[in-house]
Amino acid sequence: MKKMEAIYKLTDGSTLLGTEFVCKVSKYKVSFFSNESGLFIILNYGLNPTDSSIQFSGFWRYSESKAQGQITLSVAKSDGASDFLLNGSTAGLKFTGFVSDENGNDPQAIQWGFERSFTQYAIDHEFIIFAHHGVQTGSDPPFTENSVNGAKHAEEYGCTGLEYDIQLTKDHVPICAHDASINIRVTQKGPVFGQYIQYNFDFLENYVRLTDGEKIPSLEQVLEAFVDSTTLKYFWMDVKGDPDIFKYLEPVIRNAYANAAAKHRDVVMFAGLPSQDVIDEFNKQPSYADLPTLCELSLPDVISTGSEFFGPRYTLGLLLNDVEEAHSKGIKVFSWTLNSKGLIRDYLVNGKFDGFITDYPAYVVYDFYTLF
Repeated sequence: MKKMEAIYKLTDGSTLLGTEFVCKVSKYKVSFFSNESGLFIILNYGLNPTDSSIQFSGFWRYSESKAQGQITLSVAKSDGASDFLLNGSTAGLKFTGFVSDENGNDPQAIQWGFERSFTQYAIDHEFIIFAHHGVQTGSDPPFTENSVNGAKHAEEYGCTGLEYDIQLTKDHVPICAHDASINIRVTQKGPVFGQYIQYNFDFLENYVRLTDGEKIPSLEQVLEAFVDSTTLKYFWMDVKGDPDIFKYLEPVIRNAYANAAAKHRDVVMFAGLPSQDVIDEFNKQPSYADLPTLCELSLPDVISTGSEFFGPRYTLGLLLNDVEEAHSKGIKVFSWTLNSKGLIRDYLVNGKFDGFITDYPAYVVYDFYTLF
């Protein structure tokens, strides 16, 4: 299905979902990203053996609101399904189907057709879209931040990388959590309170639940999902700087790389160095130095720490000179966190970054593949 990736246009029917769509294919789903207000569509798919048509069903949703509805599509054998299945040709593909509005009113007919392939520039230039703590799009995110399910499903929402936060438990297990303390922002209300580092990991697993019912995940569990259940390449660990954290982080990362190699997965898992305190912890574990890192402070700090990646905050601006110098040294530069539609387009068009962290990947996907 990866060969289906291209740009499609509305040729007939309802304009509810927009008029132009970027198609991207993840491990298990086909997704479309619209020119209409960051709207995205996530679809299951399958072959109907009785008529050799390709069938799709799923949902649409806006990036910045709870509005969503259902959609079904099909590509008939005579509308390009045969050529696509035989030789991967997308040029003649025609999708027909129905879409319901957010209130579930009578479905409206829609028809999409192939508009153009991605440009060679867009194909050749890897641009990384990091899911901010996992999939956080919309005012009611589909998954709790820093969760296993968030990792498994992020690419369906347009992401090509994950950005997760790392803390330590009392028994030195790296877990994925942003805040130092247990709170009802991301966990269900219960009798356990205080900081994660006060408790052993098995206690947290047994007595704390995330808002969507999942258990507090260890980094090991998240990385297993990242490697085994996605096609994502990049994993950015925002290290929060607990004492000796790199001592306990290192074996987890080395085991994850071994798992990836066994599965023939090309992945890059790098630890973020967001402050001098974290850099000091990093320097206490010299054996970690041959594993990838990202420094957020300044380009000289990136160079002095031997980091392969530079992660400046978006408020520092485009940093054109720094980015150019970083690229000359083989250092990739990722800006964070870009959520404004206008800012995303500005940084794509006028900046030279290699990727963004965002809560709204649909904006980035649509603009990148239609502007370049």
